[in-house]
Amino acid sequence: MTRLILPLILFLSLALPAEAHKLRLFATVEGEDVTGYAFFTGGGRAQGADWWALDARGVAVAQGRTDGEGRYRFTPPDPVTDDILVRVDTHEGHMAEAVVKAERFGAPPVAPVMPPAASLAAGGRIAAPAPDTKAVELAVQRQIAPLLERIEAMDSRMRITDVLSGLFLIVGLAGIGLYLRGRR
Repeated sequence: MTRLILPLILFLSLALPAEAHKLRLFATVEGEDVTGYAFFTGGGRAQGADWWALDARGVAVAQGRTDGEGRYRFTPPDPVTDDILVRVDTHEGHMAEAVVKAERFGAPPVAPVMPPAASLAAGGRIAAPAPDTKAVELAVQRQIAPLLERIEAMDSRMRITDVLSGLFLIVGLAGIGLYLRGRR
């Protein structure tokens, strides 16, 4: 009996949570707003789920419920100097979070890049940023947002290799069990 219980306890201790119905979160910056949606790995959106946004100090910046398509939108307080953490909770055991970096709002990067000292000593000039930098950033952001959404969706879907790996694991464990049983 000990031979059966000990491997069973070991096998159950190695069990990991299933991700077949995992909640995922997509967040992006559109203009001055943070937008995104919550979705499940197997498909479907998290409709009517609670969401909230926190700043670096853990203070709530915004909150609400997702719409019928699992989408949310909010305008963070101006100026955004800290990263914003967005969390979604379905209250059914599913919770997801995503971080929106402060740099996405035009905040200066954490470690500014300085020109080499030799170029400054030689009378080199630092070129000022173009006046329409914000417009270019917004245009690029609009172009990249669908790609980011697609990458997130592709990253979360179940692939045929995942299914086959699970099936072969079951067959392999059954084979080991039958082999050990046959050795008796």
